[in-house]
Amino acid sequence: MSKISQITLSNFKFFGKEEVINIGNNHLLLYGENGSGKSSLFWGIYTLLEASFKQSVETDKYFQPFGTNEESLVNIYAIKQICPVTNKEHCDSYIKIKSDNNTEYVLSLLDSTICGNANAQESRKATDFINYQSIFKFQDFKNSEAPDLYEVFNYSVLPYITFPSFPIKGKTLTNAGLMWEEYKKGPGTTKNHKNEIILVYKNSPEYKNFLAFEKHFNENFTKLVEFINAHASDYVKKLGYDIEFELKYTPPTHIKKDKNYEWTSFRIDLIITSYNSQIVQIKKPQSFLNEAKMSAVAVAIRLAIIDQRIGVAVPDALKVLVLDDLMISLDMSNRDKLMDLLLDDFANRYQLLFFTHDRMLFDFVDYKIKQYKQDTKWLRKEMYVGEDDIKKQEYPVLLDAETDISRAMKYYKNFDYPASANYLRKAVETLVNDTFPPKLLLQDGGLPHDKLRNILDCSVGFFKRIPNFDVADLLQLIRNLNTLLNPLSHKTSEIIVYKTELKEVFAIINRLKLQIESMCIKEILPRKSKVYLYFEENAHITQKYEIELQEEMYTYEMNADKKIYQPNAKSLRSCTITNGIEGKFNKNEHYKGTLEDICKGVHSFKGQMYNDNYLELYKDSQDTELINII
Repeated sequence: MSKISQITLSNFKFFGKEEVINIGNNHLLLYGENGSGKSSLFWGIYTLLEASFKQSVETDKYFQPFGTNEESLVNIYAIKQICPVTNKEHCDSYIKIKSDNNTEYVLSLLDSTICGNANAQESRKATDFINYQSIFKFQDFKNSEAPDLYEVFNYSVLPYITFPSFPIKGKTLTNAGLMWEEYKKGPGTTKNHKNEIILVYKNSPEYKNFLAFEKHFNENFTKLVEFINAHASDYVKKLGYDIEFELKYTPPTHIKKDKNYEWTSFRIDLIITSYNSQIVQIKKPQSFLNEAKMSAVAVAIRLAIIDQRIGVAVPDALKVLVLDDLMISLDMSNRDKLMDLLLDDFANRYQLLFFTHDRMLFDFVDYKIKQYKQDTKWLRKEMYVGEDDIKKQEYPVLLDAETDISRAMKYYKNFDYPASANYLRKAVETLVNDTFPPKLLLQDGGLPHDKLRNILDCSVGFFKRIPNFDVADLLQLIRNLNTLLNPLSHKTSEIIVYKTELKEVFAIINRLKLQIESMCIKEILPRKSKVYLYFEENAHITQKYEIELQEEMYTYEMNADKKIYQPNAKSLRSCTITNGIEGKFNKNEHYKGTLEDICKGVHSFKGQMYNDNYLELYKDSQDTELINII
């Protein structure tokens, strides 16, 4: 698998002067405000790799000066010039990609060597481009129509699918899209006894070969559809929906006359076969499912097709997923599940280029990346619209994505201390959301805290119970929040901001982040979970206590050792086990405290010393010892 290391665009769509984007073989998360050139980047990569299946006469029109033809992709402000070598007029408009294996692909009016390049074709087949429009095509049908996905497969699937080879008309075809184009041309022609050009005879070897070709195409198309049906529904479930469906393939047909060849296209029907575990037969899913669910089905089909394509791709081909506002029609729950799927599975097999114009979505994806500990594998960029007041021109401005802490530092170094303080407060919020255990962000009733101060107050109590955790920084942060950060969030506030106080907040945020992340805090049992304490009185009798956790149970690492954060708990009931036979449970609310406190209390009540590891005496509801869970 190879990856894109560098993308260069010059005088292409919104890009004017040459712009070199160094990705460094990483995944890319890109925020671009509307009109900033984000889509130009998407279509630049697409146009370049797509050219591998075209001829130069087809790609030249993209680089003709703006206004000379309707398909020109040249920047409107590009200046015409003459190539001194070829004497050809051009606008210095081109697209270039470099990969990590030192392969370089270029497309321009002066260089179209990528056209027909077999290696580039393999990379195009192993790469996919998915945007909101391509997903919407799955549901862009009238309510009265049974959706036929012919257009989706004809333009977005077949050209990048490899079928087993088949010889026809003196050539050997493997590309499914070219096979379909060949089918539409018919079996070929010959001359009759009058020297007239007619279609080949029915009993001729050429026509028999065409019938075998038709059978070959349909058999392999059927296998492709069967593969999608076998895998796509699983993806829908991973996206959070209990929906099963199938694609139904209706083969193309043809009629061969003496001089005429007529054909009908294949058809792909999308049918919902199960909804919320209920067997159904819904042939117009766009009228039954809402947009989010239809989008999930469409995404699942595209991901299944990607699985099929990567299975036949050559090892050193570019394997890239370019996703442009893919999640725009999904709600937050589905976005969460889709990112889990992409980061957990596809990020290991593909280079992901994730584009969005939605700042909240950008921040959400960034948060998910951090959850998966993939920070070092991702590059974050931002695009904005720049304006040249003198030339009255707009152009893309590409920046490294800034964090709140980096913005705060930028203003701090420029002596704009009030602005620095405002971004520091946002940095504290980011610290809390990204590194603190999720339960600290919620009130007892499960609703989010309405104030940052409340989260920090609760956090002090939580971290105090972790041995050797110094809460002094948290306490100081609370003081700074009250005296420095919060007041500057209000325009009417008048406060003198001191450099040393801001410097202290920078240091506190950095220390807390390092300390909390190094502990790898992980929830292993949720609040209200039941655990069971087993106290052996003798060889024949064991007392079993049902304990309910009043807080979440966490593990954390301290000095390279995994420890357990003991939640408060209380006993609910108990029973006696005699010679392995469990008796009736009776109410028992005598014991409260941490799990170790309860264990000590039981030993004390029975008149025995407590000398054992309490985790070895507890089991969860699945009868697994807690010591084994952590």
